Amino acid sequence: MNTSPTEPTGPDYRTTGLLRRVRRDTVLSRRTLAVILLLAVVAASGRIVIPVTIQYALDHALLGAIDQATRARVVTGAVFAGVLAVLLAMLASALMNHRVIRTVEQALLDLRVAAFARILRLSPADPRADSAGALVARVTNDVDVVTLYAQSGGITLVQNISQMLLALVVMLVYSWPLALLVLLIGIGVPVAGHTLQQWVARRFDAVRRSIGELYGGLLEVLVGIDTIRGYGIEERMRARADAQIDAVLDAQRRTLWPMGFNVSIGEVASGLITTSVVVAGTAAGMGVLGPELGLSAGDIVAFLFLVTFFVRPMQFAVSSLADARNAEAGLRRVVEILDIPEESTAARRTTLPSGPAIVELRGVGFHYSPDRPALRGLDVRIAPGEHVAVVGETGSGKSTFAKLVTRQLLPTSGTLTLWGVDLTEIADEALTRRVAIVPQDAFLFDRTVGENIALGRAGDSRDAVLDVLARLGLRDWVRTLPQGLETPVGQRGEALSAGERQLVALARTALVDPDLLVLDEATSGVDAGTDVRVQHALARLTRGRTTLTIAHRMHTAETADRVLLFHEGRITEDGTHTELLERGGRYARLHAVWARDTVSPSQRIPTDVGG
Repeated sequence: MNTSPTEPTGPDYRTTGLLRRVRRDTVLSRRTLAVILLLAVVAASGRIVIPVTIQYALDHALLGAIDQATRARVVTGAVFAGVLAVLLAMLASALMNHRVIRTVEQALLDLRVAAFARILRLSPADPRADSAGALVARVTNDVDVVTLYAQSGGITLVQNISQMLLALVVMLVYSWPLALLVLLIGIGVPVAGHTLQQWVARRFDAVRRSIGELYGGLLEVLVGIDTIRGYGIEERMRARADAQIDAVLDAQRRTLWPMGFNVSIGEVASGLITTSVVVAGTAAGMGVLGPELGLSAGDIVAFLFLVTFFVRPMQFAVSSLADARNAEAGLRRVVEILDIPEESTAARRTTLPSGPAIVELRGVGFHYSPDRPALRGLDVRIAPGEHVAVVGETGSGKSTFAKLVTRQLLPTSGTLTLWGVDLTEIADEALTRRVAIVPQDAFLFDRTVGENIALGRAGDSRDAVLDVLARLGLRDWVRTLPQGLETPVGQRGEALSAGERQLVALARTALVDPDLLVLDEATSGVDAGTDVRVQHALARLTRGRTTLTIAHRMHTAETADRVLLFHEGRITEDGTHTELLERGGRYARLHAVWARDTVSPSQRIPTDVGG
C-alpha cells in the first residue's frame, strides 16, 4: 500500500485544529454551536433546580417551625418548581438532540462529499494517496465512527459538561470551601489523564490504519475473485484476510488496557469526592469546622445531590474520552484527504485550438520514485491526424507514455504540449472534451449498455447513442443483445464478453468525439468474431483524429502511419513500419519474433519427426 498521510507536518491535526478545519468545509457555524450550547445549559439548569427545591422544602417545610397549611404550600410549591424544571430540561434536551443530530449529519455529509471529490482528483502516482480500499475506509468507516460518537457520546458529553459547571457554581453558593474541595479533586482527573489520553489517541490511530488496510485487502479480494477461484488460492487469500482481521483485533485489544485505566481514574476520583464531601459536610453541619461553615440539613442534602450531578458526568466524561479519541482519529484521517495539496486551476485554459491534436514532448522524463525512472529524455512531435503506434517490450514505458499524454500522470521533467499549450495549463473540462483513452480492459458501470455509452457525454439522448452506434457500424450488434440498449452489463461489465465491453467503450468514446484518441491496444483479448466488429469500429473512430495506439500486436504497427519503439524508457526508433524493418534494428527483430509466433499451427514445420 502507498504511504498514507498519517504524519502531517503543516496542518494542525489537534482537536481544536480539526474542529476549525471541519467548520471551514461544512455548514457548522458559530451560531449553530451557540444554540446547541445554550440548549445544553438550559437542560442542565433544569436538573440542577431539583436539589435546590429539595433543600428549600427540607429546611422551610419539614424542619421549619411553621404551621401545617404553610408547610403544605411550601412542599407543593417546591414540587411544582421541580416538575416544571424537569419538563423544561426534557424539552431543551429534545431540541438539542434534534439540532445536534441534524447538524452533525449535514456536516459529516458535507465532509464525506468533499473527501470523495478530493479522492476523484488525486493523481494515481501521488505517493500520499492510499490504496483504493483504504480510501473507501476513510469516507465510510472513519466517517461513521465520527457520526456514531457525535450523535451519542458527543451529545451526552456536552450535556454533562454543562451540568458539571452549573453544579459547581451552585455548590459555590452553598459552601465555597466544600466546592473548592470538590474542584481540587476533580482537577486531578484531567491532569492525570492527559498523558494517558495521548497514549490512547496513538492506539486508536493504529486501529484506524489497520481498518483501512483491512478494507484495502477485502476490496482486492472482491475485485480479483475470479482469479482467486481460477488458481484455487481461496485458502491462501482467506489466510491473508484472517491475518488482516487479526491485526485489527490486536490493535483494538491494545486500546483496552489504557481505556480501562482511564475509567478507573474517574471512579477513584468519584469515590474520593463523595467521601470527602460527606465527611467534611457532616463536620461542617455539626459546627466542628467553625460556625462560619455551618450548614443546615437541607444544605448538606442538596450539596450531596449536587456532588452526584458533578461526579456522574465526570465519570462519563472520563470514560467517553477513549471513544472521543477514536472519533478524533477517524476525523483526522478524513481531513488528511482534504489537506492533500492540489494544483491551482484558476488560470488554466478552457479553450483550445480546433482540429486534431498536435502532441509535442521536449525532454520529458517521469519517475514513479526517485530511483525508478520510467521515461527519460523523450523528444517527439506527433502531427495532427497522425496515427502513431507505440511498441516495445513489457516495462519499456509505453503505458506510462499514454498516461502522460492523457494527464493521468504529470512529467517530472521536461515539457509536454497539446495544440501548442502546456498540458498543465489546460483546464480539466477542456481536456476531457478533446482527449480520450480506451484501455485494454474497459471499465463498465453496473448499468445498461445504453447508459454506459451515454456516460461519454452528459445530457445526450437515446437518439445520440443510436447515431453513434450507426456511425461505428454497431447497430446490428446491439440488436443481437437480449434487451438491446437496455441490456444490463453487470458489475464491471461481467455480463458481456471482453469484445463486447470494448465495443461499448468505443461507442462511449465516439460520443465524446475527441480530437486526440489514445488506444491501449483495445483489441487485445478480443475473440475472433468480435475482433472484426472492433476493427471496423476502430477504423471509423480513428478517422480524422490524432491517434496513439499502444500496440502489443505488430499488426497494429503495420497499419499505423508511424511507429515509435520504446526501450528502457527511451524512444530508440522512429519511422514507418517499412522503414524500421529495412533498418534491421530492434523493431525488425521484435516483428520477426511476432511473425514467427503467430504463424498458424497448420503452417508450422514439425520438429519432432526423425529422419
